[in-house]
Amino acid sequence: MSSNPNSSARVRIAFLFLFVLLGVATYFAIDLSKFQERLSTQEDHEILQGITNPSQLEDALKQHPLNNILRLMAKAAKAADDARSAIDRLSAQIEPATLSKEIDFNSTNRNNLDAFRSDLRKAEANAASFLPRYVAIFKAEHDQVESAARSLHAPKDIASPVLDGLAQRQAKALNAISAVLSARADYYRAYEKYLALLSSELASFKVVNGQFIFPLQRTVERYNVASGAMTAAARRVTDLETDVKKKNQPLPEEWMQLTGAK
Repeated sequence: MSSNPNSSARVRIAFLFLFVLLGVATYFAIDLSKFQERLSTQEDHEILQGITNPSQLEDALKQHPLNNILRLMAKAAKAADDARSAIDRLSAQIEPATLSKEIDFNSTNRNNLDAFRSDLRKAEANAASFLPRYVAIFKAEHDQVESAARSLHAPKDIASPVLDGLAQRQAKALNAISAVLSARADYYRAYEKYLALLSSELASFKVVNGQFIFPLQRTVERYNVASGAMTAAARRVTDLETDVKKKNQPLPEEWMQLTGAK
C-alpha cells in the first residue's frame, strides 16, 4: 500500500471516473441500439409500402435480399398459399366422387338411386364434421408465421400486428367456412330427400324433354316442394362460396394493411 494519502485518493478518483465513463458509454450504447432499432423499423415500413401482390414482393426481395421483414412477409404469403391449397384439398374430400356424375332418370334403377343417396348422406356427415380439420390447417399456418417471426427477429411493432391480423383473418375465414359447411350439409340433405321421392315414384313417372311427368297432382306438389328445397339449398351454397372467393387477397390481409394497400 502507498504511504502517500494523496496517491491513494488519486487512484480512487481515477477508478471513480472510469466507472462514470463506463456508465456513460453503456448508456449511449443502449440509446444508440434503440435508435438503430427505430431506424430499422422505419426503413422496414418504407420498404413495405406499395407492395400489393406476389410479384412486387418478389421484386422487393431482389432489391433487399437480407431484409428480414420482407423475408417474413414471403414466408407468411407461402404459409397462406399452403393453407389455401390444403383447404381446397380438404373441401374436395367432402363429396364422394360418385356425386359428380349425372343421373339418367330414363335408365336408372332403385339400387343406383339408393347408392347415390347413401353417398349424399356421407357427404352430409362430412360437411357436419370437417370443421376441426379446417381449424388444424389454420393452426399450422399460424405456427409457421409465428416461428418465422421469432427466427427472423421481427420487430414487435411489425410482428404483433401481423400475428394479431392473422388470427383475426383466420377467425373470419373459419366463420365463413362454417357457414359454407352448414349450407352444404343442408344441400346434401335436401338432395337426398329429393331422390328419395323420385325413388319411391320410379315406376310411375316419365321424363320428357328433361321434365318429370307424374300421373297424380299430389305427387307433382310433393315433387315441387322437394325440388324447390334442393334448388334453394344449392343456391345458398353457391352464394356463400362466391362471397368467400371475392374476399381472397393476392397477399394475406394482415400484410396488406401494413403495406398501405386499400
